[in-house]
Amino acid sequence: MPIATVNGGSVPLYGIGTIATPSLFLFDVYCIPGFVVVLASVGKIRDSGYNVYFTPSEYFVKDCTS
Repeated sequence: MPIATVNGGSVPLYGIGTIATPSLFLFDVYCIPGFVVVLASVGKIRDSGYNVYFTPSEYFVKDCTS
């Protein structure tokens, strides 16, 4: 399944999986090897049960249950 890009092109989707670390668990994450950066959707992070806070120079992700 191709993923549309902002410049009108597309990149192939390699797969959909889960990211699990000791402090973060995200489900339905798209793996797109053609991207040179890691993109995280604030909406996806919030849907996974976390809050996202921004300052002028940083951001913080906090588990809603703690």
